[in-house]
Amino acid sequence: MEENKTFDMSGLKLAFWGMLFVAVNIRIMGFDLAPDVIGYILVIVGLSRIEAYDDHFSAAKKMAFVLAALSLANIVQAPAQPGSISSAGAWPSSPDSVAFNAGIFGGILWLATLMMVVGIAANLYFFYQTSLGMKNLLLLVGDEALAKTCDDRWKLIMASEIGLLAALLSAFLAAPLAIFLTMIFGILAMVALILFLVLMHRAHKSIDGKERIV
Repeated sequence: MEENKTFDMSGLKLAFWGMLFVAVNIRIMGFDLAPDVIGYILVIVGLSRIEAYDDHFSAAKKMAFVLAALSLANIVQAPAQPGSISSAGAWPSSPDSVAFNAGIFGGILWLATLMMVVGIAANLYFFYQTSLGMKNLLLLVGDEALAKTCDDRWKLIMASEIGLLAALLSAFLAAPLAIFLTMIFGILAMVALILFLVLMHRAHKSIDGKERIV
């Protein structure tokens, strides 16, 4: 760990803005007007500035490279057909009309499914490592309450992402509740992401410029 007198959390602030950029999803004719790869580049640069403080930030940065690579394939997606759902999150009208999209690779079902599973796994690992990094630094500056919130936010991210993955995969079985569960966990995943962004902002404010007290 770096032995600076005070913590410089400008990198965490940059990572926050990067994740906020990733959260924005504006598409016209399937083209992403705010490519996620730009956000992940900001995240990578930001985490590079603070990884010396905690190894978990270094692990999160490595996974951000994976997420950036996956996002490149989703810069362009074929618009979902009526009554279908793509991995981008359009809602289906029936569970037997689900169509996953592999981005620039087109409607290759097995590839789209693989990318979705790998993407969610990478996302979970990224949030887990980022949570641990923030938690450790918050404990070092004596903010135990916000450090505990890191655990809560990570658990919410995990529950929503795993639930969403299970709901999407259940569509293959034409499960009657597939559409409903996908909507519920999709909303929960968005709420979890917003709360995590709030946590990053609060952690930056709590740690930045503070000295290590433990």
